[in-house]
Amino acid sequence: MNTVWSRAKQGLERAVQLRGYERETAVLIIKSAVAATIALAAGFPLDPQGSFIGFAPFSALLIVQPSVYGSVLQSGRYVAAVALGAVLAGVGGLTVGVQVWAFAMVVLVGLILGQVRFFGQQGQQVPVVAAFALAGGTATSIDDLGHLLLMVGVGAVSALATNLVMAPTIRFKDAENAVLDYADSMHNIVDGLADELRGDLEESSLDHWAWAANALDDTSRNARAAVERQEYRVRLNPRRFLGGAGTSGYLSGYRTWISVLERSSRHLQSIAESLQDVRGGYSEHIELSEGFCNEYADLLESTADVLQTVHDEQEPNRETVSDRLSSCLDQALDRVSECRQNLMNDPGEEEPARAALLTDVVRLLEEIDRGRQYSGQSG
Repeated sequence: MNTVWSRAKQGLERAVQLRGYERETAVLIIKSAVAATIALAAGFPLDPQGSFIGFAPFSALLIVQPSVYGSVLQSGRYVAAVALGAVLAGVGGLTVGVQVWAFAMVVLVGLILGQVRFFGQQGQQVPVVAAFALAGGTATSIDDLGHLLLMVGVGAVSALATNLVMAPTIRFKDAENAVLDYADSMHNIVDGLADELRGDLEESSLDHWAWAANALDDTSRNARAAVERQEYRVRLNPRRFLGGAGTSGYLSGYRTWISVLERSSRHLQSIAESLQDVRGGYSEHIELSEGFCNEYADLLESTADVLQTVHDEQEPNRETVSDRLSSCLDQALDRVSECRQNLMNDPGEEEPARAALLTDVVRLLEEIDRGRQYSGQSG
C-alpha cells in the first residue's frame, strides 16, 4: 500500500513540476471530468425523464482527446458511428420489432460496417449502439432514437467546447530538442570514429560505434514522432490564432532537417561498417595505413564540426542557414577534393576500402549541403 501511495505521489509531483506523460495524463483526466459534467448538466433540461441522459457524459468521455484536432476527429467519427448504429436499429425495430433473427442481422451488418476505415477505433460503436437500441426497445420509437442522438450530440459538443477552452499550449521545444539531439548524436559518432582512426582501431570500439550508427534509425523515428505530436497539437488549436504563432515554418524546417539527417546517417552507418569490416578482417585482411587513417580522421573531424554547427546554431529553427554553417560546410567540402587527391594517390591494396570510405563521407556532406539549399542561402 505504501509503495502504491509513494508511486502516486511521485507521479503527481512529476505532473506538477515537469512536462511529459504524467502531466498530459493529468490534464486529460481533468478535461474528461469537466466535459462529462458539462454534458450531464446540459442534458438534464433536454431529457427531464433521464431516459437517455447517460449518453451525454458517456459520449463526452469517449471524445475528449489531448488535442483539439483529435477531439474534432473523434467526435465526427463517433457521432457518425452512433447515427449509423441508430439507423440500423431503427430499420429493424420500426419494421419487424425486437425479433431474435432481426437482432442478429442488425448486429451482423453493424459489425461489418464498423470495419470501414473512416470510423477508426469508433467503428465498434456501430454494432454496440445498434444492439443497445434494438434490445432495449429504443429502436421501436422514432422519438426515442431522436433523444438518444440528441444526448450524443450534447456530449460531443461538450467535449469539443472543453477541448477548445482547455486547448494545449503550443510549444516547439520538444520537437526542437528531438531534431537537435539527432544532429548531436551523429556528431558524437563521427567524432568517435575520428578518434578511433588516430588510435589503434580496436575492434570492440568499432563495434560500439557501428551499433550507435545503426541506432540512429530509432533516433530518427523519435524525432519524427516528436514533430508529428507537435503538429497534431497545433491543428485547429485556437492558441495558434490568439498568440499569432507561425507554426508551419517551424514544423517544415524540422521535417526538412530530419530528412537531411536521415539520409546522412545512412552514409555514416556505411562508414562505421566499412571500418568494422576492415578491422575485423572481412576485406581481405587489408590494414589501413597510418597516413590514410590520420588524414581521413581529419576529414571526419571537419564533418563532425559541420554537425556540431547544425546543433549549436539551431539550424532547424532558422528560415535561412547561418553564416557559420555555410562557412563550416564550404570548408569541409573544399577539404574533400584535397583529401581525395592525397588519399587516392597510389593507394595500392587499400584502394577499395579507401574509395568506399571517401565516397560515404562525401555523400554525407553533400546531403547536408542539400539541406542548406532547401533552407535557403544565409543572408
